[in-house]
Order: sequence, then C-alpha cells, then structure tokens
Amino acid sequence: MIILGIDASTPKGSVALLDGERIISESLSSSMYSDQFLIMVDEVLEKLEGGLEKVDAFCVTTGPGSFTGLRVGVSLIKGMVLATEKPFWGINTLEAYANMVEPASHPICPILDARKKEVYTAGFKYTEGYLSRETPDRAVSAEELCSTIKEPTIFLGGGLETYKEILSCQLGDKFLNKTQVKNQSIAASAAQIAFNQSNNKPCFDLDALTIHYVRKSEAELNRNFF
Repeated sequence: MIILGIDASTPKGSVALLDGERIISESLSSSMYSDQFLIMVDEVLEKLEGGLEKVDAFCVTTGPGSFTGLRVGVSLIKGMVLATEKPFWGINTLEAYANMVEPASHPICPILDARKKEVYTAGFKYTEGYLSRETPDRAVSAEELCSTIKEPTIFLGGGLETYKEILSCQLGDKFLNKTQVKNQSIAASAAQIAFNQSNNKPCFDLDALTIHYVRKSEAELNRNFF
C-alpha cells in the first residue's frame, strides 16, 4: 500500500511517501505555509511513477501541536482526498513521535512546546514489541511533568529545545535523551502507524477528520473572555 503522510503540527513539518513500512521519499521543512507543503508533496511524488494517482491512502497528524500548522495539514489532506477519492487516516502527533523510538524497555515521553510555559505530552511504552499508550494527551508545566516521572524515561520531541535543561536537572538519571530512532520525520512515522493499524481501516468521511487541540487557542480564549 502506498501512503502519503503529512505532518504540519510540529516545528519541523514533513511529508513522506511510503510503500508499506518502507520509506520511498520524505521532505522536511520549518515552514508552516501551505504553499511550501505543496512543494514538498510534489518533491516526494517525483519518486513515485504515476504520481498522486498511484497513492492508495493518505494520513495526517491531528495534534496536539501548532494550531496553525494543524489546520494547514488537515486542509491539504482534505483537498487531496476530495481530488482523488482515496481514504485517509488521522494519526495522533505524540503517538507518531513515540513510534519513532526503536522498541525499548523504558517508558517513552514525547513533548512539544505548548507555549504558556507548558508542554504537550503523553506516556507510551513498548510491550512485547508493540507500542501502547500509558497516559492521555495533556498540557502541563515541565515541573508538573517531572513530578509524574517515577523511573528512567526516554524523552524526545521539539519541546526539548526549550525544556531539556529543566527536565535533565530535575530528573537526573531518570532523564534519558540519547536513543536510537527509526525515522527522521514525523510524517513517515505517522504513515507507518497507519499501515500497521490493521483493525482500523482508512476512512472516506472527511467529517470524521478532526483536530486534537488539547486546549483552546488564544483566539478562542480571547473570544470567550470578551
């Protein structure tokens, strides 16, 4: 199955083209503009004879993450689904991050910078080679997150650029950062999750494609305030 994956929810947006679990091509960018993602889609499709028509399904990360980026990614996928009448998956961003880690015995804690001195995070763990979720997505302060860590835990994600020093100082030996990863892009990781969800078939109903914000945007908070 040929899957085209898009991640616009993280600081380093990505597009990936996979044949099953094998990566055919991928492209990364720090831009959240929709026209840049269209260029990236064209770049990865150049590696596929027949182009977009040969894609069997799409997947997109649905958050949590950048509110603007999430809307860009979902809009792009909706456009391609309408144009091709092919199905899609929506994949949780934090799960896609956790899936990048090679199977390990330690818990996995992806983090994204949520602004307002908070991180988006969730807990995952490999059990008999399969990744499972331990905690729901949430937005918490780095200090609050540290208070929940009881054992050595693998941390990864864009939030480390801001919070690595705080986490490593407060957690000491329980903070594990250097680990082997399977993919370089979140888009590829999300597409691999989609392919392996044998009990969760891709969807054709675009109304079912929803964004997982975790908390309200600044605009929504201001609107409610006034």
